[in-house]
Amino acid sequence: MLESLSSLFIHPELVIPGALLIAAPIIIHFINRLRFRRVKWAAMEFLLASQQRNRRRLLLEQLLLLLLRILAVAGLVLLVARPLVDPDQFSLFQRQKSHHVVLIDDSASMRDRSDETTAFDAALNVVRRIAGLGERRPDTQTLTLLLASKPPQPLYTQENLNREFLARLETGLKALRCSHRALDLSAGCEAGRKLLADMPGAARTFHLVSDFRRHDWDENAALASSLREMYLDKVTVNLVRTTGESHSNLGITSLTGTVSAAAVNVPLRLSATVRNYGEQVAQDVRLTVLVDGQKRPAIETIEKIDPGQERTIEFDEQFAKTGPHDVQVSLPADPLDSDNSRFLSIDVPDTNPVLVIDGSSDDSEAFYLIDALGAVPEKTGFSPTLDRVDSLKRRPLEKFRSIFLLNVSELPPDAVRALESYVAAGGGLAWFLGPQVRAAFYNETLYKNGAGLFPARLGGVADLNADAADPSPDFSVTKHPVFDVFQDDGDELLNYTRVTHYVATARDWAPPDGVRVIATLRNRSPLAVEHRFGKGRVVTFFVSCGTAWTNWPRIPDAFVPIQLQLATYLAEGRQPLDVKTVGEPLVISLDAATYAPQVEIHPPDGTRVPLTVGLKKPATSTPPEGAGDQKLLYEEAYANTDQPGVYALVVKRQDAGEETRRYAYNASEAESRLALATTDAIKRKLGPDVAAQIQEVGDFNWVRGEETTREIHDYVLAILLIILLAEQAMALRLSYHPKPAEVQA
Repeated sequence: MLESLSSLFIHPELVIPGALLIAAPIIIHFINRLRFRRVKWAAMEFLLASQQRNRRRLLLEQLLLLLLRILAVAGLVLLVARPLVDPDQFSLFQRQKSHHVVLIDDSASMRDRSDETTAFDAALNVVRRIAGLGERRPDTQTLTLLLASKPPQPLYTQENLNREFLARLETGLKALRCSHRALDLSAGCEAGRKLLADMPGAARTFHLVSDFRRHDWDENAALASSLREMYLDKVTVNLVRTTGESHSNLGITSLTGTVSAAAVNVPLRLSATVRNYGEQVAQDVRLTVLVDGQKRPAIETIEKIDPGQERTIEFDEQFAKTGPHDVQVSLPADPLDSDNSRFLSIDVPDTNPVLVIDGSSDDSEAFYLIDALGAVPEKTGFSPTLDRVDSLKRRPLEKFRSIFLLNVSELPPDAVRALESYVAAGGGLAWFLGPQVRAAFYNETLYKNGAGLFPARLGGVADLNADAADPSPDFSVTKHPVFDVFQDDGDELLNYTRVTHYVATARDWAPPDGVRVIATLRNRSPLAVEHRFGKGRVVTFFVSCGTAWTNWPRIPDAFVPIQLQLATYLAEGRQPLDVKTVGEPLVISLDAATYAPQVEIHPPDGTRVPLTVGLKKPATSTPPEGAGDQKLLYEEAYANTDQPGVYALVVKRQDAGEETRRYAYNASEAESRLALATTDAIKRKLGPDVAAQIQEVGDFNWVRGEETTREIHDYVLAILLIILLAEQAMALRLSYHPKPAEVQA
């Protein structure tokens, strides 16, 4: 009986006792009738005759009074039992079959902590509430549970809400962990819409349980569109908040450095950027630096970060041995933990090899460059190798971080192909021209109408005549990493630099898209140009690297820093700053001739994951002539990269040796923005034709149906008041109390 009444009343246990109370007015009425005895009295005969004429009217009035009293008692019972007379708003309380699809937002922002609980914990409690209420209506309610991180893979599909399932559900919920990823909620909503479309003929409800950050709605029109489609398909859309306020948050948005120049015992400049996502000024922000898990003694401090602003702090690190090294920068704890740390993995060599090809017969062009790069390798981090043009055909170029070609007249065809392969794969190339350069060869073989290794079509050697009336320096530079030494006050060094000759570009040549002039001569002719070739960088100087055309090499303060910066800049394509975002697959690609397919992955949590990589033949375009057969590769994409930190990939070579490759994974910057979307803003995004229900954080009345019954409660109270007033008026009419005037008489 109580089970059947539970779908009609919030407090069904009070209905039966209340129904018995309805008999009280009837019993009292009959008791009052029994209080009178019939006594014959001659004087009353006249009155009885008059009463007989009005008896029908009096009887009806007395019955009406009795009915009003019965209704008053019934109203009091309803007021306490709280009836559910309109359950259509919430299918949980219908006796017909109802389907519930619940999508839990498990993006990184759901890790936002308030007191001792997170927004994700609150989301799990919402699921428990829904399932618990549904279990009270066995065989009528089903639940499908989705995670935003895995929308095509429901955790539970159309499970009947009963006691046995609730036990399994609780075990599953306890095992869930919030991800560190930035997720697309529209993909989860679309998966839920398709599931509900396959469940016709029943009440359908879609519950989106999320923190509803502003950027989720402002930057994702597909989210509102998917919810709108569901609503128009007669699906009840229920949006449940899990956090009610935006917390202050500091996040590290980047950790970077010139890792291409890293070398043993050579200071490496690193920089960390911290952003204030809150609405108040952050002061004395302390950053802790760990290298290979060991905390540095010094703690970096940022004095102040204004709201919405970011500050960058630089520091130097020095590594005592070769191999991979991990750097971690961390902030103190705050409500969101996922963006408090940033990771960087650096492979530190003994030195960085650089190949220098001098086209002059006496190596005069390379003298100053070799001295700038490698005079003290343990301080510069570079070890230059000087060689001739012919060596390009026989040397394995891939071992060099960058290559410098100085005053080279022309190159053999196989040397051109070797250089093209090297640069296309990420190698860096620097051209310095000179008197031996053959413009025709460069234009035909190297320029290739803008598609080759050389960026411009050449003219001939030109003079830069001195102009006594023009006191400006012979060349000027743009803001570029190679010319950092000339920024701020360093441009005074340009006043001492002279250029007498240079190789001019063709008169009809203009820099196309992808070619950038980074330095110009006094007459506006290009001095230095940068362009890309494949994955590599190419920087071209239209002057010599020796002293025949310029005094630049004789000014150490201007020449040496630029050559070091140039070598570093070129090498970045060879060893790029490989920082990945959590959730991004770790792509494994191994040459089958060199490596075995068995690998091992070490995630940041300290576990070890053995993996056998499958053999694939890469689908590439037709290989260049003479390249031979395509390589066979072991290829695999490891997808379980949700945790920020450094992942180690241990690979085995065919010669039984091992190599370790390390990859840094960091949280997405988008999830650090904790500003909430207001209820009005969400309604505007959904549109006026979508009557979605938006539940505020901590309000669970909607789960029990109290949102609907609150209005009914008010109606019952109003009707009861009317009944009581009518009962009092009728009782006064039927009573025999004298009127005030009669009493005075």
